[in-house]
Amino acid sequence: MKLTLDPALNAPRHISAESEALAAWYDSRPTVRRLWAIRDAQALNIILTLEPTVDNGDNYPAWFACSQGWAHEIRSITGSVVKLELLDEPAVEEFEIDLEGEIVAALNWRDPTSFWTAD
Repeated sequence: MKLTLDPALNAPRHISAESEALAAWYDSRPTVRRLWAIRDAQALNIILTLEPTVDNGDNYPAWFACSQGWAHEIRSITGSVVKLELLDEPAVEEFEIDLEGEIVAALNWRDPTSFWTAD
């Protein structure tokens, strides 16, 4: 499946209670820069990118400290089996992931690059 950094191209087909719950969760987690939620037959797959650290260092300590709690929180608000994955900051606008399914949410309003376009 292809994902893009352009939220309009990844927008879910319809807004559901699940996508609204994920948007509220995303809104309350300032360390999460982008969130994509993709439902397949087995689980709700959540792909996250994190905000850079102050020194532009490693995001993995925050990931290791928070990921299990985040998975539990998302499971409790969606009632779904959750698979959480960290994606390093994409270097290109469009990229492939090894998932197929329905996009439930594509959230990145915290990403400053999503508002900039070159003419």
